Amino acid sequence: MTGDEDVEPSQDSQPAEQAEVFGPIDAGALREIRDLVINQEPLVEEASLDDPLNPQTLSVDLSDGVEAASTARIDIRWSLAGNYAVHYTDTQGRDFRFDCHPKPDAPTRHFHPPPDAPSRPVEPSCITVREAPLVTRAILQRWRYAYTNGSFEGLNDAENPP
Repeated sequence: MTGDEDVEPSQDSQPAEQAEVFGPIDAGALREIRDLVINQEPLVEEASLDDPLNPQTLSVDLSDGVEAASTARIDIRWSLAGNYAVHYTDTQGRDFRFDCHPKPDAPTRHFHPPPDAPSRPVEPSCITVREAPLVTRAILQRWRYAYTNGSFEGLNDAENPP
């Protein structure tokens, strides 16, 4: 981690039944995602697993953020069942999430929009690919779109990225 106090760690406390639905974490997928993110995104300062032996989350620190954000972070969880949760947060207190997991009254693949990524309502996600490398590329593409345009407008409007 960068030690930047402006970016708060995401603490997605889940009830036991939600954790069981998400499934156990796929450490191999997190390592593959880490390597891909480091190779694909030039603004990555650090990509680290929370625990090298039993990782639950990959945290990607970015040296810049969307609009006025001076830095940002993307936290990624990936399960053996192919479920994922990707959470962007920045120094301006803005958040969004692309998720794929069972959620009552919502599509399995869903998007929690900025600026605060509320639990409800969610939107269907523009990301329909399933493989970890493709999902990672899609997430990076959508983040880069927001970064390049200096706005979250249209973040979930792509047609089946990457």
